[in-house]
Amino acid sequence: MLFEIINSGASLSEIIIEVTMLVMVLSFTFSVHEFMHAWVAERMGDDTPRRQGRITLNPLAHIDPLGTVMLLVAGFGWAKPVQYNPNKLKKYKRWTCERLISLAGVTANYITAIVSSFIFVLLTYYFFKNPSTSEKGALAHSLILTFFYYLKEYGFLFMAFNLIPIPPLDGYRFLSTFIPYKWKEKFEVLSQYSYYIFFALLIMGRFGHVSILSKIVNWIEYPFRWPVDKICSQLLWNLIGK
Repeated sequence: MLFEIINSGASLSEIIIEVTMLVMVLSFTFSVHEFMHAWVAERMGDDTPRRQGRITLNPLAHIDPLGTVMLLVAGFGWAKPVQYNPNKLKKYKRWTCERLISLAGVTANYITAIVSSFIFVLLTYYFFKNPSTSEKGALAHSLILTFFYYLKEYGFLFMAFNLIPIPPLDGYRFLSTFIPYKWKEKFEVLSQYSYYIFFALLIMGRFGHVSILSKIVNWIEYPFRWPVDKICSQLLWNLIGK
């Protein structure tokens, strides 16, 4: 991702603005994701996330160095997983609690994407009806729209990526709650190879003609994204057409 921005032909000031905006958006996106995991875990009865300082939107509490580098370089990455003690989950049955925790992060990203999509539409309509007469004003409008565009795009991306059923992502954590206990250890062995799987998929996408990882993300994202995009497109058409 950074390579694409640097090689885009933009000026140094434009690159700095673009990277700064991306860092802001990505910091919020993975922070709200991990915050919701931690918050729901505490509501299920476990205070481990609070004792570890994870119930916060401060990105520094959630940064995983390798995951952040991969995110900036490859466009796919991860934050530091929220830890919880399954034996303390007393709100509902244990598996129900774990399913709610595993889905909390992607749900937060999906809600962020939906809200950002509607804000983007409303701002587009407002700026269309009230165009700026100055260069600085036009730049401000452009930056604001770009910010919410990135916020919705990475909201959808984080949701879909984390739903991939490969350890240690949320999709696997959710599906693993349905695996019979006698088979669980065999599936857990996969987790020690998960990073190698991701690296292999990323390298194949980087140097190959087709990115398998991107295709998987797009397949997962489509049914969630399509109705939101459809409604927003119709809403913008109706607003501008008035």
